[in-house]
Amino acid sequence: MIKFTFRQFRITSLLVLFFYILTSQALAKYYSRSWQDTLQVIIYPINGDQSDQSQATINALSESRFASIPFFIKQQAQNYGVLLEQPIEIKLASQIKKPPAMPALNANILKIMFWSLKMRWWAWVEDHYSKEKDIRLFVEYYATETDDSQVSVGLEKGLMALVKNYSSPHFIERNNFIIAHEMLHTLGATDKYNPSTLMPAYPQGYANPKLPINQKQTQCEIMGGRIPLSVDLAVMPSALNNCLIGMTTAKEIGWLK
Repeated sequence: MIKFTFRQFRITSLLVLFFYILTSQALAKYYSRSWQDTLQVIIYPINGDQSDQSQATINALSESRFASIPFFIKQQAQNYGVLLEQPIEIKLASQIKKPPAMPALNANILKIMFWSLKMRWWAWVEDHYSKEKDIRLFVEYYATETDDSQVSVGLEKGLMALVKNYSSPHFIERNNFIIAHEMLHTLGATDKYNPSTLMPAYPQGYANPKLPINQKQTQCEIMGGRIPLSVDLAVMPSALNNCLIGMTTAKEIGWLK
């Protein structure tokens, strides 16, 4: 009969848990990019600055506020031969009262990894949405544009994102652009812009990469983040109808093999 010491039992348990986490993540990653069924995308609103304006915005939220996101994804998916009737469906969860820890600006890789672990633990504790969910988007609302409201982060591991939005009604569609950008990160899409200048990377970050780099573009490749107007000037799109999903991004999220 084989006997286990406590140390051996602990190591074995940790290895089993580690294997379970890796397997679960691999299965979730495969399922989310197979596009065989509608992905359930859950939005969790958070009052990021504890302001009355942000709270009023959250109180007035409905799923129709985010309607341009599934419309955009369906339209773009059809361009790549994905004929699923509804690639994603957005559901609104109840408000989360306790905000997550902020990711550190310009943090090194170890600090980013540690924040990612803390973020996933926070999400596990605070998530009380009991229905089906594939992607979780924690959306913080801010009444004014501050440094704290500049950082949005999409995590492929865990299929979740922390998204910063503005509570003014003038920003509804620009907010939806930001949400869609971070949601695509959870599916494996990478940023296609220079982080120091925020200029889209040529050619994969350009909506029309066949045009010369110095020619004005009229649309935004969604992971490029901005519409290039010249080689050193670009503007954020005001809505998703000014955006498209380019071929590189389509490959990353499983629309092209």
